[in-house]
Amino acid sequence: MIGDLCAGEGGRVADVIKGDFGNGREALEGLERIFGEAAGLKVGLRRIEAPHGNELQVTVGAQALSVPRPVAVVLANAAGEDEADRIGKAVLEALQLAEAINEAAV
Repeated sequence: MIGDLCAGEGGRVADVIKGDFGNGREALEGLERIFGEAAGLKVGLRRIEAPHGNELQVTVGAQALSVPRPVAVVLANAAGEDEADRIGKAVLEALQLAEAINEAAV
């Protein structure tokens, strides 16, 4: 009976409670750019206001992570934009290579 009250008419809790642990729109809102996805990981770029000047963070996110994790940080200026672009593409390429090696091994 308690399950029916909590779950509604269908009696299935999954229809009522839909967990979103930051993997949806909220987690992506802070991303300025998404470089791509490989090996189940999404590589993106986030701009952060910092005490000593704004930063650009190249991030890697996964379903298991509530927030994308920074893997590289550069200053948010013209040179930093170029550097972040190169880093993001390199991280994505490395993940694609790892994914291909893993698939070939299976």
